[in-house]
Amino acid sequence: MLKQSPNDLKQYQATTLKNGLRVLLIHNNESTKSAAALAVNAGHFNDPKDRQGLAHFVEHMLFLGTEKFPGSSEYQQFISQHGGHHNAWTGTEHSCFFFDIAATHFSSALERFSEFFMTPLLTNESAIKERENIDAEFILTLKDDSRRLYDVHKSTVNPKHPFAQFSVGNITTLADRDGKNINLEIQAFFQQYYRANYMTLVLEGPQSLDELHHIATHFFTTIKPATKPLAKIEQALYLPRHQQIKIDVFPIKNDHQLIISFAMPGIDKYYQDKPESILAYLLGHEGKGSILSLLKKHQWAFALTAGSGINGSNYKDFNVCITLTQLGEQHINSIIDIVLAYIALLKHNKLADYYYQEKKSLSQLAFHYHEKMQPLENVSQLVINMQHYPQEDYIYGDYSMSGMSTDNINTLLDYLQVDNMRLIHISQNNHFSKKSPWYQVPYQVTAMSKQQLLKWRSIALHDKTALNDKTHTRGLSLPEPNPYIVTSPKVYKHEPSLELTTSDTATPQKIINKNGFVVWYKKDRTFNVPKGHLSIGIDSPFIVSSVANIAMTRLFVNLYTDTVIEENYQAELAGIHYHLYAHQGGITLQLSGYSEKQHLLLAKLLTRLKNIQVTQAHFTVFKQQLLKHWQNSDKNKPISQLFATLSTVMQPNNPTSKALAQALNQISFSQYQHFTKQLFQQVTLTVLIHGNWLLEHAQQLSAIIEQAFLSNLDSKHSIQCPVTNIVGKATCLLPVNLGEQDHTCVIYRAFEHKDAHCVALAMITSQLLSPLFFQQMRTERQYGYLVGVGYVPINSYPGIAFYIQSPSSDAFTLAQAMDDFISDSPAVLDNMSPEQWQHLLHGLANQLQEKDHNLRIKNQRFWAAICNKDERFNQKERLLAALLRLTLTQVKTFITTQLVSASQPDRFILYAENNTLNRSQQPSGEMITDIDAFIKASALK
Repeated sequence: MLKQSPNDLKQYQATTLKNGLRVLLIHNNESTKSAAALAVNAGHFNDPKDRQGLAHFVEHMLFLGTEKFPGSSEYQQFISQHGGHHNAWTGTEHSCFFFDIAATHFSSALERFSEFFMTPLLTNESAIKERENIDAEFILTLKDDSRRLYDVHKSTVNPKHPFAQFSVGNITTLADRDGKNINLEIQAFFQQYYRANYMTLVLEGPQSLDELHHIATHFFTTIKPATKPLAKIEQALYLPRHQQIKIDVFPIKNDHQLIISFAMPGIDKYYQDKPESILAYLLGHEGKGSILSLLKKHQWAFALTAGSGINGSNYKDFNVCITLTQLGEQHINSIIDIVLAYIALLKHNKLADYYYQEKKSLSQLAFHYHEKMQPLENVSQLVINMQHYPQEDYIYGDYSMSGMSTDNINTLLDYLQVDNMRLIHISQNNHFSKKSPWYQVPYQVTAMSKQQLLKWRSIALHDKTALNDKTHTRGLSLPEPNPYIVTSPKVYKHEPSLELTTSDTATPQKIINKNGFVVWYKKDRTFNVPKGHLSIGIDSPFIVSSVANIAMTRLFVNLYTDTVIEENYQAELAGIHYHLYAHQGGITLQLSGYSEKQHLLLAKLLTRLKNIQVTQAHFTVFKQQLLKHWQNSDKNKPISQLFATLSTVMQPNNPTSKALAQALNQISFSQYQHFTKQLFQQVTLTVLIHGNWLLEHAQQLSAIIEQAFLSNLDSKHSIQCPVTNIVGKATCLLPVNLGEQDHTCVIYRAFEHKDAHCVALAMITSQLLSPLFFQQMRTERQYGYLVGVGYVPINSYPGIAFYIQSPSSDAFTLAQAMDDFISDSPAVLDNMSPEQWQHLLHGLANQLQEKDHNLRIKNQRFWAAICNKDERFNQKERLLAALLRLTLTQVKTFITTQLVSASQPDRFILYAENNTLNRSQQPSGEMITDIDAFIKASALK
């Protein structure tokens, strides 16, 4: 019997097919979509030594046609045509495939999906083409710092452990050899590992359990069973020479990080009591007396996390990851002193039971008031749970906290010791003598000195003499009990007499509408959770009056967040979350989570917001960090940089990272102090109180908010976020200097109107063209790994983006290829049958009609409507009605008159500027060389 949340109204049934395939069936009568996920216990650890990347290659190949459905894009087009999504991934020890689709087409989709695992074509021709895409994916990640660190990690472990192997694969590792196509090895890998016994399957949808059982049996029983169990990993991840070392790593981005890593064996067996979570909770604490609190007092660190690290069937890295300040870079050993002193504190003090009970209470609350997920997200998570947990814990395993085991905690604590430690220092300010094999990352390995090890061992032994010598370690203490935890929160179900007569309406209602202060309220019982969401949008014309003020606002947000962390960390741990962020008209403060004590946190946060005090040293450290963040933006993916530039040119209140950095660089501490005194002098407030609150609670929260801003409110300070109007400008060329990175191009068509008809046309057109574009540009022409068509609205104005990032074809070639595709697409659509059109139309309609799956998603929809001035909250209904009135003829006309280059549409062509471009192939259009001048010369809307 599966352990199931009382708040989870779905029906579950676990079964095993006769071929050994474990299946979980989920009847969900609240969804119009169905979803499936299949995981196989085989990943890149199963790659042959001389065929690294093979598992990843096989994952790709399964999508390229089966005996019953031989078209290489048939599955993808079928899913997209019926309002669905699909994807897959290859990990270390598992690979996973998943999709969702309109429920009426689930059986047909499963017929196609199941064939992946029985009769994939795996042809030579497909292998030759897809190998290029694998290589393009590899090239795409060459400057990804997380991948680069991963590559260095692999170079510094036991070479006989499969973790040491290259996971992605490229044109070299997957090349044909000895006159034989790699396809034979792809087929052999598939035959060996894609077996029912190694697999788990989850099906979810509005279909009955009987119907789901029938289709699971019908489509998946013929997957072949395995004849023997999978071999276990016997090799240790680290040999003695891989411990007690410091590894210096060169990052692409100018970031500074220290990772203190302790090796453990696999910890899956501890899933019921989760001792590692207690260690992560204490070492990662951010309150008074914590490691991070002390590091911040020394101005050595910005942030700290504990417990993360690679994890597998016979290994676990327990990492303490510290984001360093520039000053912290100079005190690495002292920082390690502090971490080891705190670990000694854990080892030499009996850990209070309340630490475990607090974690257990929160875990049980999360399970009891289970937050619903979309079917696709749910099946993708559960299918992996099935690989790790026994049947009764498929759902509950992540939440299980069976009781505090001091023995298990001490067992894991024993691994947190100096002789079992590795240090990874990520910084450009190091010396490097080696390069990693695949990503060519400069790094260096140095053995820890015997003298330093002796000092650290004495600290780890809680030696009072050693600790007295280390004055920088003073001030550490274990946390006090958490006052914010509510073990039995109340869910308000019945309306008292004072409640609004409109309280049961489907949308928020205005309960306050004063000059400059508007409050919307909606009591929500839909999901039966004791949670609420509170959003306070603060508009300020002062904030957006200059680039310098926008930059200082971003700095204010960072300084504020850092200032309030320690005093409010207990609330965060207790499930009451807060977030301050800048928007185009000012800043927004949001609270979420358990509603019962949110008013206490709100009052503290608002007091701090109006009275934040920072020192010049604090200002300087965070100014440097923000400048570095903006300067690092040119290291982002080329396609991301183009879209960031597009956002700037279309939104005048959203300056470029370069402009922000230039402005902030000139700001002194006294200028910043003067700015903060004026920050909230002229504001308007828009508030949404949504969730588990009665009207009286909403009124109390409103009073707290109003009191904080009482003398500063006036509706005349409201900000209308402008959009650059490019009507009549036809094609605008926007070159972006990206250095020697991949070739990249984006064509963005911005539409003049934002009525429901125009939005519906843009959405259905992007949905229609997306699979065709992917098939032609990636699968057939192999321009690159990152290709797509997307609906990209900007401040509610619809737009369509076509994009390609290519390792080989230059930006002008890509622009011409995209224009050719757009011009040819009306003729391609002539072959579309009325039935196919209706499927596409209703697939998108089903997506729009999909219910909100949890309070968070519903709240996001309400808040977006309020921000977009949709006070009737019916934009989705208007859009749906407009969509269902569309005809295929209208879409063809729309493409011909609004997208095809011959019709001179108002659009941007953004591209990576470099010396390899053939200027004779440059698209015609107005060249934009100064974004600020272009915006100033353009009308706004």
